[in-house]
Amino acid sequence: MKRSRATLAGQAWLAGALLSLLAAGVPAAGPEKLASYDRTLWPDPLDSPQRFDRASRQEILALVRVIERTPLADAAAIQAFTGVKTPNAEGVARWLEETRRRLLANYRAASRGCDGAAACPPAADWPALVLLAGRAAEDTATQAWRQAAEGFHTTYLYEQVRLAALFPRITSEIARLDDSELTGFELPDRQFALSFDDGPSGNDETERLLHWLRERGAGAFFFVLGENLERRLGKESAAALGERYKDQCLASHGYSHVPHQKLAGWQDSLDKTARLIARVQPDGPAGGAWFRPPYGQRNAEQIAYLKARDGRVVLWNIDSQDWNAKLPPAAMQDRLITLMLLWRRGILLFHDIHPKARTALPGVGAFMEKSGLSMVGCGEVVKGLAGES
Repeated sequence: MKRSRATLAGQAWLAGALLSLLAAGVPAAGPEKLASYDRTLWPDPLDSPQRFDRASRQEILALVRVIERTPLADAAAIQAFTGVKTPNAEGVARWLEETRRRLLANYRAASRGCDGAAACPPAADWPALVLLAGRAAEDTATQAWRQAAEGFHTTYLYEQVRLAALFPRITSEIARLDDSELTGFELPDRQFALSFDDGPSGNDETERLLHWLRERGAGAFFFVLGENLERRLGKESAAALGERYKDQCLASHGYSHVPHQKLAGWQDSLDKTARLIARVQPDGPAGGAWFRPPYGQRNAEQIAYLKARDGRVVLWNIDSQDWNAKLPPAAMQDRLITLMLLWRRGILLFHDIHPKARTALPGVGAFMEKSGLSMVGCGEVVKGLAGES
């Protein structure tokens, strides 16, 4: 049965409901409502590289239209849009500038090999891309999709601008503090890497994911919590656990799932988790010094500490939001595919303690295979992005 085609245009205006949460100082990640829409509204199946590119161009142009019509020029406009009382207007401006650059580059990448300028009109700069976005909105054949897509991108713009407005008072994946940090945008066009946080699970979710990855010869990042890894080491040997994680990259998520930006004991959290990882994966590709901070919250001192130990911070640019009970598995998969069409590369964030990741991955994997996308192994990411030979 086809899912509801109700649009999500009203979801953009979430700020009022979140004001009390912001005032309480909750982590920057995790707004109450999230961008997703029914991808069956897109008129063509996503079953070839060419059709991936066509859908990618249209997702890019949909976000361009939303950006152009959303007032974000000053602090008052940003506050009205996000509900953040004292927004970092300069940070939002930097995010917008970088996003415009990425969207223009992605549109050009999606237009390579296109059958003539009529199908893929060229865009020399941002104003030209805005003009193309306006023309694309006149296509009556995609009207139902366009309405839903612009609802998605309005809500997604809210998600991103809110994070940029809070940064760096509350750090997150929205921007880097240092050039050594990885976000996923460093990957080549059409390449994606998998990552899983918070494990190992107390049940068999981690094992099921590992089995799925082994069957496909794929390697992913597992950013483990030290306390969860320590608990598992109390039940089985380090050698047995290391065999389970063979061909995967164990890395740190800290000892416990708390924001590390202002954590007094952050060094102990990193060191203790690194020692536990070394017991399980002594010669692991990432080692214990590769770190994904909970909620993306970290500081410059921690980055310097990691760099001195040949480590680095690893963020993400495509968030599945698989932890959120309000996002059903099908909607989560639609969100993922839409963001992959938009950004065309990246690090996908999942959690191996939640079953939705395992539920969505077969569909995402099939979409990638048909669309000519590559699932990059974690070891390859480590070597390529760390500059190793």
